[in-house]
Amino acid sequence: MSDIDPLIKREMNWMALGVLENRDLAPIIIARVRRQRIRRALLSVLAVIAIGGVSVLGYEIFRDDNQAVIVTEGGVTGDNSLTAPEIIGVQSDYPVTWEQSIGDFGAISSAGGIGDTLGGLTAVGLKISWERCGKIQCPVTWILSIENRTKDLISTSPSLAIFTQHTPLVSDSRPTTVLPGGKALLVFSFPEFQDNLKVSPSASWQWNWYLAQLR
Repeated sequence: MSDIDPLIKREMNWMALGVLENRDLAPIIIARVRRQRIRRALLSVLAVIAIGGVSVLGYEIFRDDNQAVIVTEGGVTGDNSLTAPEIIGVQSDYPVTWEQSIGDFGAISSAGGIGDTLGGLTAVGLKISWERCGKIQCPVTWILSIENRTKDLISTSPSLAIFTQHTPLVSDSRPTTVLPGGKALLVFSFPEFQDNLKVSPSASWQWNWYLAQLR
């Protein structure tokens, strides 16, 4: 019995006899062993399916949680998104006003302010950081908070222009893609101020944002 299946050999040893009431027990034992092997195989398959199902479910839950965080914090592709407190309205240490004119900057839209919607994006807030340039404070960094209130993916190039004494100073653009219902914080910096740009202490400051031509 050295070449006999170990399970069959075990069953034969347990029964001690190979014949009972003139009946050969070998087929019965072989059938029993076959059923045991089939049962074990089915249990193994079911265990693998169960483990796979739990793994897939866990992955989907983890992915949904991550997607929710992305939409809440930014909802924007590229490097225009910042992790920062929500910006609502104009936040500035010094007064600024809204300028209707956009000048000759290759704009493809009208000028916008807080609450205005251009190309499907709505401006909800603006934060201005002031630094000393010469003898006065200059608005060096502008963070525009925009929101996609549509159900479509919006890809465009917002720009921000600042004016001193109603004269265009400089503008910048930020190619951006915002998810439906998502928000983005667009950072506009003006290195001209770092070059000690001379501005009158009595200068007034205005701003607007618009959509620039994609290049």
